[in-house]
Amino acid sequence: MLFGWVGLALAPVVVIVAYAVLAIGGFGSALISIPLLALLMPVKLVVPVVLLIDFIATFATGLRFQRAVAWSEMRLLIPSMLTGLVAGVTLLVRLPQQWVLRSLGLFILGYGVYSLVHHARMQVHSKWWSIPAGLVGGTISGLLGIGGPVYVVYLSGRIHDPSRLRATLSAAFTTNSAARLLLFFASGLLIRKEVWLSALFLLPFMGAGLLIGHRLHVKLSHRQIGQIINALLMATGVGVMLKGLDIG
Repeated sequence: MLFGWVGLALAPVVVIVAYAVLAIGGFGSALISIPLLALLMPVKLVVPVVLLIDFIATFATGLRFQRAVAWSEMRLLIPSMLTGLVAGVTLLVRLPQQWVLRSLGLFILGYGVYSLVHHARMQVHSKWWSIPAGLVGGTISGLLGIGGPVYVVYLSGRIHDPSRLRATLSAAFTTNSAARLLLFFASGLLIRKEVWLSALFLLPFMGAGLLIGHRLHVKLSHRQIGQIINALLMATGVGVMLKGLDIG
C-alpha cells in the first residue's frame, strides 16, 4: 500500500486544501502539499509526486493568463533558474532523506515566520536581482519543490500590475515545473511505479481543490487566507523537522 490507511484518508484532504489555495491566491499549493504529505510519505516520493500534479495544475491555470505574461522578465529569470534547478535536483538525489526533511522543515518554518511579520510595501527590484532569485528559487525548487516564494518576492518588486504579476508568476511556475520534469526523468526520480500510482490517485483531488478554490475566491480575503496558511506552515515546519530528527 502506497500511503497506509491514515495516508489514504488524509492525503486527499491535503491535496484539496493545497489546490484550493492555488486557485485563490495563484500560488502556494506546493507550500501546503509537500510538507504535509512528507508527514505521511517518504519525502523523496512526495517531491516528484507533487511535481506531476503541480505541472498539470499550473499549466492549466497558466493558459488562462498567457497573454498578460511579462516575457521580458521571464527572459531575465530563466537562465539562473535552470542553473539552480540542476543544483537542487542533484542535492535531492544525493542527500540522505533525513537531511532533506530537515531542510524542508526549516524552510517552511522560516517562511511562515517571515510571512507573519512581513508587511507588504511597494518595492522596486533591480533586474540584476534576477540572477540570485533564479539561482536560489531554482535550487530550493529542485531540492524541496517549494521555490515559488522566492519568485513571488522578486517579481512583485518588478511588476506592480496585479493581473500581469499573476500571469508572469504562473508562467514562471510552469517553466520551473517543466524543467524539473526533464531533470527528474534524467535523474531517475520519475522512473518509479509508486510515483505515478500516487499521482494518479491524488490527481482527481487536485481538480476538486481548484473548483472549491474558485468558489471560495470571492468569500475569503487574501489576508484571511494568508493568516491560515502562515499558521499551518509554522506548525507543519516544526512537525517535518521533528520527523527528520527522528529518522536521523
